[in-house]
Amino acid sequence: MAGAEKESGRKTSGRDAEGIRGRLDTLEERIAAARVRHAPPPEPEARGAAMGQALRLSTELVAGVAVGGFIGWALDRWLGTTPLLMVVLLILGAAAGILNVMRSAKAMQPTGPLPGKDLGPNDDED
Repeated sequence: MAGAEKESGRKTSGRDAEGIRGRLDTLEERIAAARVRHAPPPEPEARGAAMGQALRLSTELVAGVAVGGFIGWALDRWLGTTPLLMVVLLILGAAAGILNVMRSAKAMQPTGPLPGKDLGPNDDED
């Protein structure tokens, strides 16, 4: 073992290089097909519009909670009912914010038939 060379017992031949080249070509074709299948990222305008809608929905929710909490705090200070009105109006503000978000999200939905929902009772059977 002291004089053993560091070689594998496998013999090399020209067929191994051809097999590897063939597999590499097949792999390149599969990678190219996978890149074609995956859609490119959305356009910046579409991404900006989606970000604007998300910001609008989150602002409506936060605004409902903030306005309800502020009105409750102001009424508590004016009437001297320390935490009571703030808690009640904070909960009502949260409910109003959630309802506003639901209304806005419903208005943002596309109108028209949904895929598969326009089928008759027996149209989906083979």
